[in-house]
Amino acid sequence: MAKIYCALISTFFCIQLYAASCCGGGQSASSLITGDHLQEWSLLTLYCSDIGQTNNNGEAMMDAEGNKDHTFTTSVEYKKLLDPRLQLSIGVNYIQKKSKRLSKIETSAGFGDFGTGAFYEFLTNYSYEAWLPRIFAGIKLNIPFGENTFFSKKELRTDIRGVGFYKIDLPIVAVRNDWKLSITPQYLPEQKKLSKTYAFSTASTYTYSFTKQIDLATTLQWSYLAQKKFQSQTLIPGQYWDISISPSWMINSETSVNFSYNDSTIIGKNRNSALYRSFSVGVTVSELL
Repeated sequence: MAKIYCALISTFFCIQLYAASCCGGGQSASSLITGDHLQEWSLLTLYCSDIGQTNNNGEAMMDAEGNKDHTFTTSVEYKKLLDPRLQLSIGVNYIQKKSKRLSKIETSAGFGDFGTGAFYEFLTNYSYEAWLPRIFAGIKLNIPFGENTFFSKKELRTDIRGVGFYKIDLPIVAVRNDWKLSITPQYLPEQKKLSKTYAFSTASTYTYSFTKQIDLATTLQWSYLAQKKFQSQTLIPGQYWDISISPSWMINSETSVNFSYNDSTIIGKNRNSALYRSFSVGVTVSELL
């Protein structure tokens, strides 16, 4: 379980779809049971630091010395296998933010986006053929609890906790041996003076096993947000790359500890997005089939 689960866990909790000073939910592929488990409980603590922004030309504008944007996230997720091919998930997180700009310090705390969804395994591999992947298709609903970029009531925007909009994800996930590939179209309906728009994210993960208990996963993710309109203003598209390194330790057949480091400054060209680094520690407890 640790080989597959931990690879995208911090990507799920540190994404900047609206170039906001925020680390909130994004990828749906981590909300997925791929091991021989009936159900899983996951607890994660994440620290994320925004270090700058990029413009439409991909030029980085780093924060001035002394300016800081820090996010601390505590997340709980539950996944349940209803039958051998259908599973449900539910997740909630509590976010604490602290920003410092021009000697002004601002803090805020509250619940982030709430997510619930389902996956169905429409291509199985019961014959255990090495070349045949398992393929899952899912749907996830993102329900906002914090403010969004446009309706922030705080001067330093510490009340932005997550995407801040209703969003529907339609992920497709392929798992084969030590490789995992996810493709996630995302749809945002018209809401809060924002025109309907779409986003897209794809991620590839490779996991290397040092022992039966210790794994190291590396994930590369690319995300895109299409052009949108807020009131009468047209907002240009944005994109960013994210790479993560995620070691994990399977303590026993039911419990694993997961670590992850995420960085959006290492690879690829970002446009109209925040630059950030994050570190997370998580524990997953499973019930075997």
